[in-house]
Amino acid sequence: MKSKIDFCEALKDSPTFRSVLEEEENDIEHLEQKIERVLKMCTSAVDSGKEYVKNNSAFATSLWDLQRHFKDDRTSHSALEKIIHCLQEMNKFHTILLDQANRTVLKNLTSFIKSEIKEVKDYKNLFLKVSENLDGALQKNAQVNKNKPTDVQETENYLSATKSCFQHTALDYVNILTMLQAKKKPEILSTLLSYVQACSTYYHQGSDLCEDFDPYFKVLADDIGTMRSDYATLEKTMQNRHASVTNFDQGQTEGYLFKRTSKGFKTWNRRWFYISGNQLLYRKRNGEESPTVMEEDLSICTVRLAGECDRRFCFEVISPTKSHMLQADSADALKAWVCALQSGIGAAIQNNNSKTLLMPSGSEQKHPSGDMKKVNWEYFLTIPGNSSCCDCGHPQPKWASINLGITLCIACSGIHRSLGVHYSKVRSLTLDAWEPEIIKVMTELGNGVVNRIYEANADAEDIQRATEDCDIAVREAWIKAKYVERRFVASLTSITDALCAESARSFAATSRRGRAFQAARWSVKKMRRRQKSTLKASPEETSVGSSSGHEEQSEHDEEDCSEDKDEGDEKQAVKVDVVFGENLSEPLNQESFYIDSDDESINDEEQPQDNEDIQKLNADVLLYKAALVHNLPVMSQALALGATKNWTNVDDLDRTPLHQAVLSGSVMACEFLLLNGADINAKDRKGYTPLHLATEKGCTAQAYLLLKNRAKYDIKTLDGQQAIDIAVENANADIVTLLRLTKLNEEIGLSEQGIGGDETYNDVMKDFSNFAINQPHRLQRSKPDGQEAE
Repeated sequence: MKSKIDFCEALKDSPTFRSVLEEEENDIEHLEQKIERVLKMCTSAVDSGKEYVKNNSAFATSLWDLQRHFKDDRTSHSALEKIIHCLQEMNKFHTILLDQANRTVLKNLTSFIKSEIKEVKDYKNLFLKVSENLDGALQKNAQVNKNKPTDVQETENYLSATKSCFQHTALDYVNILTMLQAKKKPEILSTLLSYVQACSTYYHQGSDLCEDFDPYFKVLADDIGTMRSDYATLEKTMQNRHASVTNFDQGQTEGYLFKRTSKGFKTWNRRWFYISGNQLLYRKRNGEESPTVMEEDLSICTVRLAGECDRRFCFEVISPTKSHMLQADSADALKAWVCALQSGIGAAIQNNNSKTLLMPSGSEQKHPSGDMKKVNWEYFLTIPGNSSCCDCGHPQPKWASINLGITLCIACSGIHRSLGVHYSKVRSLTLDAWEPEIIKVMTELGNGVVNRIYEANADAEDIQRATEDCDIAVREAWIKAKYVERRFVASLTSITDALCAESARSFAATSRRGRAFQAARWSVKKMRRRQKSTLKASPEETSVGSSSGHEEQSEHDEEDCSEDKDEGDEKQAVKVDVVFGENLSEPLNQESFYIDSDDESINDEEQPQDNEDIQKLNADVLLYKAALVHNLPVMSQALALGATKNWTNVDDLDRTPLHQAVLSGSVMACEFLLLNGADINAKDRKGYTPLHLATEKGCTAQAYLLLKNRAKYDIKTLDGQQAIDIAVENANADIVTLLRLTKLNEEIGLSEQGIGGDETYNDVMKDFSNFAINQPHRLQRSKPDGQEAE
């Protein structure tokens, strides 16, 4: 390798020498910067590697802790031991690699900078200093006075010495630069080669280690395959886990109960109770090893139902010194516990050879008879369409959505729950108790009716239907499209056209061939069977346009007839009436289910329908009209079309569909709207809530239902009247009793304080519940004649 700097140029200190020298110095400066960056990055990599090794070591340690979890499983324990050993060996190899990087790259390059490059920088400083001395000597030699021979001689001697020193220094500086440029390549490359060889060794060691473990890894992979197969088999077995809920018999001597504390605020705590020997004991779910003895000797105790407690399913265990208030989770659990305690008391008495049997009090013989009851779930399957899941077709569904009125399989019920209660309220057909009015709603709807509404256009949509065996994603997409997006619901226009076509068929025998039909007026089919109504609505309270509906319809029919006579053979559109609800519901077997004389139309079925102009038809008005005739299928259809639950009719005193349901005399229609989120305290233009309207019209069953759903009884109308004022004015003793008892019970404020509610209130409300569902005519009241006249 030849030096870039010519010695002759260096001796002459020519501009060429200075230019080449500057290039060499800049090159050395650039080299130093790059090496320093390499050292910085390498240091960072080594530090990161050390952190990785540290964390990997901690990871292996955690696996040792995990191995202890599988101490009873020889296969898993042995596998973890092998894996940990393999990871630790790899960690050792990585430590060696990091040490090699530190000893080769970091050490060698740092030494190169501190020795070789530093020497160049030191000589540079010396060269610059000698160069400055030479420049000073030349300057002094140029300025010496020629008339002073002594000074001239001294200056020439100093210049000669300085120039000689500069030349030797320059040649030494050139030598150092040239040698550094020659040395940098092998020094750097050999350092990196050593590191790469260390990496190669690292990977070879890892490869050899993996080859040694490879036979074991293959055996372990086969074992894991067997484990996965066992898991899949177990998963299939566990898919039937929910059947255990139905078949589960918790037993009569142990289980969870709520226990009321005897101090402070008398809160309720859930504890695990059981009978052991002659003792009644309990313990917390966790954190308590030894049980607490509630009663040491059952032979001196008795058990009875707590009729005075406001909470459901409560009973008392009474000893001579204290009384314990307990609450079961259901009526069946309550009966089981009472029987178990009675048997335990009897056994304790027999064991003590006692001839005295502590008889339970009279209230003990009673059974809870609230307004909720278990229903044979097979009854629900007799409703058209309910024998299979409404969404996927799974046979014998055991769950239901009470606000939609459909039955569901357990898989679809889970999706419905995820939608939220504003879309679907899920309840078990076999596990939950059912209010009679909700049973009525289920009876009126059913899967057949609801699917005719929500799947009217399902075949036209490009979406995969849910089936019994479909994936959860398919099931969820189908249910959301059906109920949340309401994608398959037919438009109101297409529904009207279909009903118009149905009506047109009735004219087929008398109309001329080729005549077109057009919907002119519409109505909603009135539901079921009341022979005579005692509920009368004033003219101002009739539905939209009903005041002149009959006369207009008569005139309309006469116009149609005259058109047929006058037009001759001209093809004119025949105007027909459409009736919503004709093609939705199916006839039910009344003897096979809970259908009786309640919830019937406020008028005879034979009475003419109140028809509306087709121009006034929209989803909100449809819901409003359907509520008046308590046609639940049409009400459901209106909601599916997007009707507003609390829409106010500006043509009818700003009343809502719930006001109309009250006027219809139907508990069922009111319950359906409440289940779907209707505002129970909505006011009309006069400030009347549904409760005011039910009170004014003497609808005791509806008043009971509204109070049961926590309607506010103290709201005042624009005239300043509360519901009780109207009830007193109309001399309606039943509603006055309901309102006063509700107010009294609320004022007592005993519900969650453990003191118990008013037994009279509970008994009266149960009686009203039975009358409201089974004998509604006994609760119907009209205004006194004198008040009617006023």
